[in-house]
Amino acid sequence: MNNTLLASLTLVEETCCNCFTHFVMDRSLYDHHRTNGGTFYCPNGHGQHYAETEVQRLKKQLDNANKRMGWAKNSATRALAEVQQVKREKAAIKGQLTKTRNRIANGVCPCCNRTFQNVARHMDTKHPDFKKAVA
Repeated sequence: MNNTLLASLTLVEETCCNCFTHFVMDRSLYDHHRTNGGTFYCPNGHGQHYAETEVQRLKKQLDNANKRMGWAKNSATRALAEVQQVKREKAAIKGQLTKTRNRIANGVCPCCNRTFQNVARHMDTKHPDFKKAVA
């Protein structure tokens, strides 16, 4: 009786890091060592291992991506806080400018805070639209 078994193998080529001998191993064994680590040997007996398993490499990539995302979120939060601070400063400056313009329009000197009748009269007669532009 003739018993014949047909099998399909996928082989992966490796090179020994010590003696540079080329050898092959089954794909499932290769995948196991890449995923879980562990020692395997070249035909000359030199121990081989992958410095970083696939799982470790992917975990490291995920950690790095999470760190980058955290940094980006912090950066965005700081930028938003800066924008809000600038908006508050702008509103405060605008308020001060409006207050100063109103005082000048009412004849108050912005330097010495004294009221001059002729400045108020001048603003009313020569620049009647100034109060409207301020409001």
